[in-house]
Amino acid sequence: MTRLFVSDENVVENGGSITIHGSEVHHIINVLRKKKGDLLNFFDGRGCEYKARIISIRKEKEPAVETIVLEKLKTAKEPEVRIRLFQCIPKGDKMDLLVQKCTEIGIHEIVPVVSERTIVRPSGGRFETKIERWRKIARSASEQSGRNTIPAVRNPEEFKNAIKNAERDCSKLMLWESETGKHLGEYLRKIKTDLKEVILMVGPEGGFSPAEAAEAGECGFNSVTMGSRVLRTETAGLIAAAIILYETGEIG
Repeated sequence: MTRLFVSDENVVENGGSITIHGSEVHHIINVLRKKKGDLLNFFDGRGCEYKARIISIRKEKEPAVETIVLEKLKTAKEPEVRIRLFQCIPKGDKMDLLVQKCTEIGIHEIVPVVSERTIVRPSGGRFETKIERWRKIARSASEQSGRNTIPAVRNPEEFKNAIKNAERDCSKLMLWESETGKHLGEYLRKIKTDLKEVILMVGPEGGFSPAEAAEAGECGFNSVTMGSRVLRTETAGLIAAAIILYETGEIG
């Protein structure tokens, strides 16, 4: 059954009802073709899911779909290891696919980063529109994949700020094509019993400069490689996250 995200203000706990307003009304009525008496599944992004039945549909003036909650469940579908992807912004619409797929596999947070060789530079309202699109993509991917939270898509950060502000009490990894001695899989197998949170830094199309790699190392980042082949920026983070989740028993 189709799952829909519902924000806190739409849920009435005591009365056991959920009322939907805005664009989701169009989606429920005209795309899903739902009508009075049909069932809907909702999740609130905080670990709860709701099974509800439509009791009224208002199409005029302020469209709304009102439902009565039949069942509320507290579900645990999120990976125990929290992966925060620090992704240098790629060209074109590559970030759209990256956000979608990383959401599907279970990444906790995505931070767009601007590094020395990043071609795309955030500026003005046009880029704010991009960020909102990425957040909508994350929401839609969470609905589709059965997750009960939506990964946060943060505002862009400069590389220097991102590495300096990264939490100390976690594992910090940087994918770097010039690294040859430390392989991601081997590194994870050594530390996976203590792995609770990972910050994964992925460079832009041109990779990180040696100076950036050195600076990240000074801030506690471990540079790692995934093998002899150089992956595209929109592929590398997704594959690395999947490896982390596999090594910690979350997928596979």
